[in-house]
Amino acid sequence: MLKPDKRTRRDDKAIRPPRAQDKRQTVSVRSPRAGASAPPEELSVPPGFSDLIGYFLRIAQEASFQALRQAAGKADLKPGWYTILSILSANPGLTPTELSRLCGRDRSTLTATLHGLDSRGLIARRRKDRDQRSYGVKLTASGEAMLRRLRVIAHAHDARLDAIVGRDKPALLALLRRLVDGLAAPAPQRPPNRRIGKRAKTR
Repeated sequence: MLKPDKRTRRDDKAIRPPRAQDKRQTVSVRSPRAGASAPPEELSVPPGFSDLIGYFLRIAQEASFQALRQAAGKADLKPGWYTILSILSANPGLTPTELSRLCGRDRSTLTATLHGLDSRGLIARRRKDRDQRSYGVKLTASGEAMLRRLRVIAHAHDARLDAIVGRDKPALLALLRRLVDGLAAPAPQRPPNRRIGKRAKTR
């Protein structure tokens, strides 16, 4: 039997095309403990996440909250404080149920947020005269001062977002509204598995 020439095998290896390398996307993230001047870290997007809308919505939301916390100088600033304080300033005395409807948050998660605002002296809770089982919520003087500060920061933050998005802002807002409306609608029901039905008939 003829043995293959070693030079031929080396030549075959030389002409083989290189393996395709995985093109991994990266996102820039900044640690909440890092200062505002600290450069963001480049982290690889998990495999299979590069085209997931929900993943990038979550990443963008967290990046926005971190930027707000750094601008406010409060590491314990919770998402949604500005919205809640703004609603209470315009509607003093709202019940938690009414507030949850206006801010679009679940009552169970809103209760923990109100407790945090109350412990910091930003809101005051008072029992209703007609119904002692419910109470109304309003801002304190410290809450009004915090709202004024957050309002300035929020406007500057929105201006920064406008600069990042640029001319694509109308299209981005339209897509976000479509997501909100689509997710608010009932989810389509999956059709029944026909294969299972056919197997059941043949038995």
